[in-house]
Amino acid sequence: MKKNEQTKFWLAVLFLLLLIIFLLIYSIYFINTELIKHIKIPLWQRILVVYSFTLLAILNLFTVKILFSAISILKATLIYKDNIKSLDNFINILRAQRHEFNNHLQIIWGLICVGKYDDAAHYIEQISENLKSTSKFYGLGCAELSALIFAKSSLAQKYDINFEFHSSVDFSNLRFDSMDLINICGNLIDNAFYYAACSLSKYVLFEINDTGSQIEIVITNSGSYIEDCKKEKIFEFGYSTKNSTGLGLFIVKSTVEKYSGQIEVFSEYKNYDKHEKEGYTTFRVILPKKI
Repeated sequence: MKKNEQTKFWLAVLFLLLLIIFLLIYSIYFINTELIKHIKIPLWQRILVVYSFTLLAILNLFTVKILFSAISILKATLIYKDNIKSLDNFINILRAQRHEFNNHLQIIWGLICVGKYDDAAHYIEQISENLKSTSKFYGLGCAELSALIFAKSSLAQKYDINFEFHSSVDFSNLRFDSMDLINICGNLIDNAFYYAACSLSKYVLFEINDTGSQIEIVITNSGSYIEDCKKEKIFEFGYSTKNSTGLGLFIVKSTVEKYSGQIEVFSEYKNYDKHEKEGYTTFRVILPKKI
């Protein structure tokens, strides 16, 4: 269980222990009251009442433990379900890229077969220029994460979002699970795109930086402002402001905690023009290096 879940569990246990003590004291008092003695309830029945109350309280302790375990299993199941969805999306991305690559090869081969060598060379140059614009996505040392960010950049074009990406990290020498990186980055980007798409600026900045001892993942988007009182609540299981499952940011924080990292949230208002302002929100994830 996570730290906050353990806190809740031990608070529940403490409450039930206090309840047991209270029931024992009350039961002893109940046995020895003049009213009960006057009614002449047999001693064994009075003792049975004491033990029944005590047993019931103890059983409640096990019930609470089972309940918290069931909640933890449910959360894990939902996270695995989301991971499977992310994996399916990644497989579809790879299929689309393979299909595009095969088309390029067929066209080049066809031009060579009919003697159009200059056209083939020109076509290869065009492909090379396109690859230059996307090469920044493939220097991460993690093919899965590169494919994810490349796909998100295509989605940004579809929704006319100004998506900037910068990176100074090579994950090939670091021990981070690729699915964990996808969980963190994918959910943060999806969240940012949701608000940016409806904003005035339609702006998202995504950065992954190597600071020496840690990795920083920073994403800023226009179109949202998070009040200080809600900066912790947004990471709670099931909490959502956009009619979704409320799993995205919960998964991000759970994955960050897996690596003993931290996540910070900053929000501010900026001038869009002389007459309007809009909110900007930044999520900053700090992960200790795993070498």
